[in-house]
This record gives sequence, structure tokens and C-alpha cells, in this order.
Amino acid sequence: MKIQVIFGSQSDERVYGPLCRSLESLGEVKMEVASAHRNPERVRELVTTSDADVFVTGAGLAAHLPGVVASLTKKPVFGVAVNGAFAGMDAFLSIAQMPKDIPVAGVMENQIEQIGAYLKRANKFDKGTLKISWNPYRSENEVLARTLQELREKSGLPVEWIEPSHPECQGEIVLAGEKPQGRGLCLYVCEKEKLQNPVMAAQFFSEAQGGGMWVGVNNSTNFLLQLKKMKEMN
Repeated sequence: MKIQVIFGSQSDERVYGPLCRSLESLGEVKMEVASAHRNPERVRELVTTSDADVFVTGAGLAAHLPGVVASLTKKPVFGVAVNGAFAGMDAFLSIAQMPKDIPVAGVMENQIEQIGAYLKRANKFDKGTLKISWNPYRSENEVLARTLQELREKSGLPVEWIEPSHPECQGEIVLAGEKPQGRGLCLYVCEKEKLQNPVMAAQFFSEAQGGGMWVGVNNSTNFLLQLKKMKEMN
């Protein structure tokens, strides 16, 4: 596996140093500092000429870098939310809340080891079934039921519940008010009306601190596309 790591600032070494070391067992890791704001042409060149299988990016504050990288490649992109202000909430929301069809899996800076663990499990993913986890005691929840139906219809694949700790678990649906049980790709879901309340942003951030890699609220399209990209790596 070839992994390209890109961070927006040299000052982020405290994050990308341990990150690169955690990924070395998976294959070839290349690291470069390039800012989406200060070095946009270098970012474009780096991504469009790379033969990497996956990109792991990181930035703080407005944190545009992961999204810019995702717009330039069809490979899976992970984005690390560097804690620059507001405990990293601004960066995390910038990374996770990407528009449809341009997914980035947002990760907290203190959860970076999850990226390597998830990449290592990806070769066990069943391409013909969505093996995902959710709270089985909330199966009658309207938002959860609707999300599961969306996943079936959009993917054309059967959905199978699996323990979040199982190595073949591809991801997890997390209802607002709950915390993730696993350490994989997570889809946070809630009633659409709640998204009009800015307090939900803080709640999403707080619950995401429990672990996982996040693709935005109610964004089943990006959840499926990120999974598809992961499976295509095999």
C-alpha cells in the first residue's frame, strides 16, 4: 500500500510525526507539508501526479486541505482535524461536513491510530454486502430505519448488522445522542430539523470525540462512496 501524507503546516509535526510512524507497517509512506491556502499549486501537483492508494491529510482552523485533496483524486481521503482553536471543532466540521460526492473521513488528532487500523482491516471488507453496525435496541427509530433504507437503495446491496468490534465491520451508523461503539467509518444521523440548530454542531463534535472517522451528518451518499473507495483498494 502506498500512502501519501500531506499536512498544512510544519507546526503540525507533533501530529503527523506519530501518524506517519503508525502507518509505516502498512507500506510506503510519503510525507510533505503543503498548504491549500499558501501552496495551492503544489497541492494540486502533488495529488494529481501521485501513485498513492490513499491520502491522509491534516490541517487546523478552516482546514480546507483535506477537502481540496478529495476534490483532486478518486482515492480515499482521511482528514485529521488539528487542534488550532475551539479544541479543533472548527477544523473537524470543515473536514467532515463535505458536500455530497466528495467524501473525507474526519478524524480527531488524538485518534490518528484509528486510520492505520481501519486501512489494515479494509482487505477483509465484503464487496457484496454492507456489513455495518448500529444500536440494535434502536432499530425502530425512524431516522435509523430511513437511513438503512437509503443505504440499501443507493448501494443496491444488502445491509447486514455486525458487531462494531468485528474485523469485517465496514462502518457504523451513530444516532444523535449516542457515541460510537467501534473505531471505523461513522455516519452521524439525526432529524433534519435539528440541523437548523447550531447547538447540534457542538453535540456532533462532542460525540465524535469518542472515536471513529466521520463523513458528515445525514450524508449517506458520502458514507457509501468512502466505503466504495476503500473496497476498491483491494
